[in-house]
Amino acid sequence: MHLAALALVLALLAGSTYAADEAAQLATASGTLQGTLTLPARAAPRAPVALLIAGSGPTDRDGNTPLAAGRNDALKLLAQALADGGVASLRYDKRGIAASAGAGSDESSLRFDDYVDDAAAWAAQLARDPR
Repeated sequence: MHLAALALVLALLAGSTYAADEAAQLATASGTLQGTLTLPARAAPRAPVALLIAGSGPTDRDGNTPLAAGRNDALKLLAQALADGGVASLRYDKRGIAASAGAGSDESSLRFDDYVDDAAAWAAQLARDPR
């Protein structure tokens, strides 16, 4: 992340007013996916929500990967900044990654469509949430 962008994110978080993180789960045929729902403190009824999907490789819901030294928490920081702006968000561990490791079958049998189906199912679950 560019140093100026990181400084901006940290400045926003210094005055962070996001309400809370809630555990979220999605049952799938191969196991349960684990996620985090971040809610704004001042959420309007039916607040907008963003679905944050971790990048390629073994990247967890917070944006961290064991392939890089240290933690960056980029997606967690993004979720908190969105909440400060009144937008809820849900981020999740993909199949076979971190807390969703049990939902991942053999990696060689996973297909792009599996990940698309997971994102669509999370979006449908969010649409049913009355908040």
